[in-house]
Amino acid sequence: MKTATLSREAKSGQTATRPQVRGDRDTLKIRSILVPIDFSKPSLQAIEFALPLVKKFGAQLHLVHVFAPDYPLASTAAMPLIVPELEVGKRVRRHLKDVAKEYSVRLGPENIHALRGRPFEEICRLAREKSIDLIITSTRGLTGLKHLTLGSTAERVVRYSPCPVLVLRPIDRKSKMMKRQLSFHKILVPIDFSKCSMKGVAYAKALAGEFGSKLVLLHSVAIQYYVSNDEYARYDFPQLMQQAEKASRNQMGDLVKKTDWDGVVEVETSLQIGHAGQQICARAIDHQADIIVTSTHGTTGFKHILLGSTAEYVVRHASCPVLVVPSHERPVFKPTKKN
Repeated sequence: MKTATLSREAKSGQTATRPQVRGDRDTLKIRSILVPIDFSKPSLQAIEFALPLVKKFGAQLHLVHVFAPDYPLASTAAMPLIVPELEVGKRVRRHLKDVAKEYSVRLGPENIHALRGRPFEEICRLAREKSIDLIITSTRGLTGLKHLTLGSTAERVVRYSPCPVLVLRPIDRKSKMMKRQLSFHKILVPIDFSKCSMKGVAYAKALAGEFGSKLVLLHSVAIQYYVSNDEYARYDFPQLMQQAEKASRNQMGDLVKKTDWDGVVEVETSLQIGHAGQQICARAIDHQADIIVTSTHGTTGFKHILLGSTAEYVVRHASCPVLVVPSHERPVFKPTKKN
């Protein structure tokens, strides 16, 4: 599929047009960053990724570890023992403090959190309570039936977080991926022209303006087809595809023309045919994207469990970091006992 590039000359002629996408420094206010830690190598790499962003934006860093509640232990008097659980909280805080020291970061008690409960619930609750602007987490890439049934903590945080979530893939220290990923030279932005996806575009635009990045706007054309008793119905499919592709091309053109891209080095557009998640992951490799910025549409309940979402598919399969911007209100989790 052909791609189109918006040059600086073309952009300069669009400044008088009312923009459809609003993205500025206010969109990218990052005053606090939360990094969930389970003390695995991938989670520690998330700290390495977070530190340059903390420095660039002057943000506060928060570290959190969520541990599962222990099964009640009975004493000789048949009374539950709660002391071990309190000790776990103290040990976790000490361990988090030691981790921060290893990265030459001084964190006060208010920035170190040891919580008991379900990890994704406590992470999202803490993010709301502390008005966190960005969560940076890692995924271990769990696959198979267990993954499809239970999902992963990273995916659930993406689904319920009240703020943007940056999901990292495990990094091979022997390569120079860390340096490349922190550069943000090229940002891939999937769009479907909905209001939800425009929030992702606005965030990506602000990020590109901050880092001097190139934007690649990607739309995947996919036609839902159904079995029909009409043997001639299949001949309409190519025509439907042509119409859908033409409509998408016009929408992409309008978006580029009516958006003020001031501050963005370059904007490239790409139309692809096929499954959105697969196309996003494939094009990220083709374009050598440093990061994918997308939004989530907020499908929940049984339908979400069966179908999942494009954002979660990308989180699961992308070879580069994925930043997911929430486009709707998220549920508020009730606080659990702190330690």
